[in-house]
Amino acid sequence: MSSSRSGAAPGQLGLVQSFLNTLDQEAGRDDLSDVHAAQAWLASNRLVSPGTEHDDADRRRLVEVRGAILGLVAANGGAGLQRRAVTTLNEAARRVRLGVRIHPDDGYRLMAEGVGIDRPIGELLISVTASMAAGTWNRLKVCSNDACQEAYYDTSRNRSGRWCSMAKCGNRMKGRAYRHRHGAASAGSGRGRSRERAEAAS
Repeated sequence: MSSSRSGAAPGQLGLVQSFLNTLDQEAGRDDLSDVHAAQAWLASNRLVSPGTEHDDADRRRLVEVRGAILGLVAANGGAGLQRRAVTTLNEAARRVRLGVRIHPDDGYRLMAEGVGIDRPIGELLISVTASMAAGTWNRLKVCSNDACQEAYYDTSRNRSGRWCSMAKCGNRMKGRAYRHRHGAASAGSGRGRSRERAEAAS
């Protein structure tokens, strides 16, 4: 069972990682839990201008996109690719109207041309596709601890990481597996001794 060395994802992928971790299962915190919280997160990450207003339908779309991206990231750790996640992101991409801008020095850049909530969603999708093109996407994973599921960047050489960190979840999950194995072994040994005593008495 491998460990992981993790940290902040590089470049635009760091924005995607931060977006996924707006949901903290262990702490019971969701930075997209209501419209005001979602607007604050978008503004703090420079995806919208301060004071930009959205409604709850916009917030629900943002949460839906978060879940779909999380489904793609889970596949990087060996989980099956969720067809619904792919469909959701393809539908979002059609709505956000991604455009191309030619630059004399930088070549080209994708631009999110949608309005309202489509613009920040477009920027997030651009960050996903940019990391795929850069070859860093497959290192973004979801912690194998079901109670955690934090998005982390796997820096292990062979990309074999399983947990957001050894200190936080790795040691915890190894300890749980150890107790499970030894508990099962003790139970089996106890049943064996009971049978032996019963046979001796008969």
